[in-house]
Amino acid sequence: MTLRIATQRLFRTRLAAQRPMLMAASVRAESTLNTGEVLEDPQIGDYPNLPRYSAQTRGPYGWWDPQDKRNFGETLHEEDEIFGVWAPDLFRDDPWMALGQLGLFSVAVAGFSYFIYKTHPARPAAQRRYPYDGLKKELGGRDNDVRSPGARSDNGQ
Repeated sequence: MTLRIATQRLFRTRLAAQRPMLMAASVRAESTLNTGEVLEDPQIGDYPNLPRYSAQTRGPYGWWDPQDKRNFGETLHEEDEIFGVWAPDLFRDDPWMALGQLGLFSVAVAGFSYFIYKTHPARPAAQRRYPYDGLKKELGGRDNDVRSPGARSDNGQ
């Protein structure tokens, strides 16, 4: 029982030390907590129910631990592995902006391909043509082959 009372006091003093000073509504220090949604969780017991927000939304300056963006003695969220700096990045891009960038890239590649197609010079030599139906008999072809092993013939086939 005394351990439970001691931990409750410890949590109360940590929370009291973390409370930000009263400031004007337009001014907020970089190291104060962001406001976020607080979900009621009956399974956390005496652990403080902290708002759900990612540490990636915090400012980069003014922290005791700049790598994890938190201050000394700050209570960690119950799901810190999800909301920490090392969690997967937050998706902040607008889907229409991404679709526009993909379309712009596609138009640029198509335009460049068309430009190369139109400005590519003609071949300096004619294609090689062989007589006798593309040397079919000389290369081992038979009369009933679907695709003969011959080269290009004189008639352009």
